[in-house]
Amino acid sequence: MPLELLRYQLLLPTFALVLARVAGLVFSVPVLSSGQIPRIVKVWLSVTIALMAFPVVTPYLPHSLTLAQAAVGMVGEFIIGQVLGLGAGLIFFAAQMAGKVISHQSGMALGTAFNPLFDAESTVLDQLWFLTTLVLFFALRGHLAVITVLLGSFKTIPPMMATFDGALADFLVLILQNIFELALRLAGPTIIALLLTSLVMGFLTRTMPQMNVLSVGFNIKVVAALFIMALSISLSPGLLGDALFDSLNQVGLLFEHVSQGVIHGA
Repeated sequence: MPLELLRYQLLLPTFALVLARVAGLVFSVPVLSSGQIPRIVKVWLSVTIALMAFPVVTPYLPHSLTLAQAAVGMVGEFIIGQVLGLGAGLIFFAAQMAGKVISHQSGMALGTAFNPLFDAESTVLDQLWFLTTLVLFFALRGHLAVITVLLGSFKTIPPMMATFDGALADFLVLILQNIFELALRLAGPTIIALLLTSLVMGFLTRTMPQMNVLSVGFNIKVVAALFIMALSISLSPGLLGDALFDSLNQVGLLFEHVSQGVIHGA
């Protein structure tokens, strides 16, 4: 029995490295990063995933580590998990942004309400986009893809071997660019429809001055926004799936670049 306890104690520093990388992912993924989810739940979820991943990634873990060395290495491991979480959350950030843009253009931004899930004010449309994206994420088995990338990252970048350089900044810029691009593509059809609606209402106002455009135009813009957005949501699974694949692929390319630095550094 004492030998078994000693063996588990020796594995504790390496397990801490796995836990740090998993925790970085859990604490950065949308929904799980919400302040409404108790921290104890996030901690136990991180511990559970780390315990399941530990036997798989054991061949890639360093040996003969002290707790002090592991504590220093946990910072870099947490950053790697945060990078993966950012890549996995790209479609969620873009969907929320698309909903906010549509809400402002259609006038529904006046109905903002506090959303406890994100600890911020949001509208009905960006909540709808987010929940739709969440359903599609699980339907496309995005959670399995994220776990696969997480496990593969231990082989590509062994713990305590990562050296970050300008590639990380380039990755962050690319992710932000992809978020804006995807948000515009999701909201584009509705924005164009609202623009055409405004042009038609302006034409009717000039031809029929007696029409109260303020009372009629708002209702028409809301109906047009909801109708076109419903069509956009029904046609968005392919676009969101491709965006998720591309973002995780970018994360993989970043990890490969970091691994090349590890090899040359060695």
